[in-house]
Amino acid sequence: MYGSGKLSESFSTNSFKSTWGEAGVLVADISIPGISSKYKTDELIKKLVEVEKIPLKRMEESVSTLKTQQSTWREIQQGLTQVRDRARSLYGFQSPFNERTAKSSDSSILTATATRDALEGSYEVEVSKIAQGDKFLSDSLPLDMEIPPGRYGFKVGNQEVSFQFRGGRLSAFVEILKEKGKELVTAGIVKDTPNTQVLYIESLKPGKENQLAFTEASTDLGERLGILRKDSSTARTIKVDQTLLSTAKILKKPEVIRIEGNVLRIGTEGEVEIPLTPPFTITPSMVLEAELRLRKTADGPPPPPSPPPGPAIPERGGITLSDVTVLHSPSKVVLPEWKPPPPPEIIEDFNVLALRSDGLSKPLPPLEETIDFRTIRVPLDTFGNRVESILLRNRNTLRELEVKSIRLYDPASRGEYRPLHPISMAQDAEILVNGIPLTRSSNTIDDAIPGVTLSLKKPGEGKIKLSIEPDREKVKDAIIAFVGTYNRQMAQINILTRKDEAVLNEITYLKEDEREKAKEKLGLLQGDVGLMQLKNTFQSILMNPYPTRLGRDLSLLSQIGISTNAQVGGGRGIDVSKLRGYLEINEPVLDTALQKNFQAVKDLFGYDSDGDLVPDTGVGVAMDTFLRPYVQTGGIISTKLTTLDTQISSANRRIESYNQYLNRYEQDLKRKYGAMESTLNSLEKSSAAIERFNNSNSNNR
Repeated sequence: MYGSGKLSESFSTNSFKSTWGEAGVLVADISIPGISSKYKTDELIKKLVEVEKIPLKRMEESVSTLKTQQSTWREIQQGLTQVRDRARSLYGFQSPFNERTAKSSDSSILTATATRDALEGSYEVEVSKIAQGDKFLSDSLPLDMEIPPGRYGFKVGNQEVSFQFRGGRLSAFVEILKEKGKELVTAGIVKDTPNTQVLYIESLKPGKENQLAFTEASTDLGERLGILRKDSSTARTIKVDQTLLSTAKILKKPEVIRIEGNVLRIGTEGEVEIPLTPPFTITPSMVLEAELRLRKTADGPPPPPSPPPGPAIPERGGITLSDVTVLHSPSKVVLPEWKPPPPPEIIEDFNVLALRSDGLSKPLPPLEETIDFRTIRVPLDTFGNRVESILLRNRNTLRELEVKSIRLYDPASRGEYRPLHPISMAQDAEILVNGIPLTRSSNTIDDAIPGVTLSLKKPGEGKIKLSIEPDREKVKDAIIAFVGTYNRQMAQINILTRKDEAVLNEITYLKEDEREKAKEKLGLLQGDVGLMQLKNTFQSILMNPYPTRLGRDLSLLSQIGISTNAQVGGGRGIDVSKLRGYLEINEPVLDTALQKNFQAVKDLFGYDSDGDLVPDTGVGVAMDTFLRPYVQTGGIISTKLTTLDTQISSANRRIESYNQYLNRYEQDLKRKYGAMESTLNSLEKSSAAIERFNNSNSNNR
């Protein structure tokens, strides 16, 4: 069959090819089904599978659309929840209409904050003193000042700090004092000249009761540094008790002067002189401090006396004859014309205190009219060298002078010592609120006016007007936030229900990436009846009238400057962008409404129409009521999301099933085409054998 010469005749077809092997033997090309195919069955199978995948792509696109709708409805739910929250905030418990603000006519002297518990009104506040702590300065000291070792202590009020110092530079001492003093006491160094320095030590707690005292080795150090010196002055306290009247001189009207409890009471025209034995020596910075008041005893003069009745004249009797009695006519007395005495003169004299100094009577400043006891403090540096007695006189017709205590002392004194260079002295804040005196140890006062915290900045002359008003700015911000949230949600609905790109051009606040995402969602829910109904009701809620205390004069949002501002006709045409439900705010109109008709604006968002103290009508109430079934758990949107989730799960199962079908389909094609290739290879081998046989026969002939 096989010859050693060349093949004399060849056999070829369009389907089969033969080649010479390395040993000169004719063999068929090798083809492995599924790996390499000269018939390109892999490409054919791939194309057939791609055709079969067309339904799968449609299913995947459907799932993608469902997921987009699901995420979109979640965004709608989130947006509606925000609108509802904004609406509820305008009438609920946390409504800004219940917030209060405090306005001071001079914020450099006094500022204030108010809570929602504060009552609206105005107050007159006078700041006489602010609370402050002790702050003492040393003499000028050398830059290389050394502090000896020892245990140093400082006391502020009832609190004390002490520490052991091993000796060293003044700066090291200051650092330890600051570290140990924490919130009680501090210190610092300032160069007063290029070659000297001064030390200051300061109490961090204000108030009269928080005086700074030096203890342990600090006392000697204070003297050495020129902070303290021995105090030779003594204080004098007038004790108000029953023994006072035994030593005092009653100058006038002893019958109106008495002591009840620990209060000296001096009636009209009463006058008392209290001697100081020995006389009190006055030194600089000494003061007289007294707690007293002028109490009103009557609102006006006593009523005038009634006219005298005249003499009592006995009856004159009569004559009786038989059964007839004839009485004598009564006697008559002619009285002079009655002229009531003139009413007593009403005298008001607030000069009730005087000092007898160096033999002269020197009046103290007059009191101010108060209801409660008030502590006054009068510097004595202008009253001579010594005080011999204290004069108390009450010339008032309708007032009684009441005295609780009198004291003469040096407020700078700290026991046996006094500061040489005080920068500030411990004192309480003293203010008048509507004429009522108040004393506090702090400059932050939260118990003078209910719901109001006062912050004192500095003393001032004159009265400061403090107004407690509704916080109109906070209300305005809340209304603007509500309108902004509503407009964003309305824009989202317009995007989802319309395919017109003009909708996007009307929304100016979108960033570029947000605009692209919004563009992809144009018309995504077009034709959704529920969404269109929501939009229509949304708009009607804001256009409807609502009852308020002003009736028709204020019943619409447009009357406070909130409207769509859509203008039609008049040759001006139609602004389509203003017909899509977006709201605009005319701020001047809103400001005027909040200023003049604040309570009616509050009613517009939430009004109690049936007197049960719960708002039941208004823009906020209506919006909250309408949106509740949409956004609540198990509500309309939650149900829609659940339905979409079910549809997505079902579609995913169909996709999974179809993928399994495609795998089987592809394997079946590969098996069939593999068998076909195997058959073709067998046929090719047979053809090659026949060709060799024919060639062999030809050679044998």
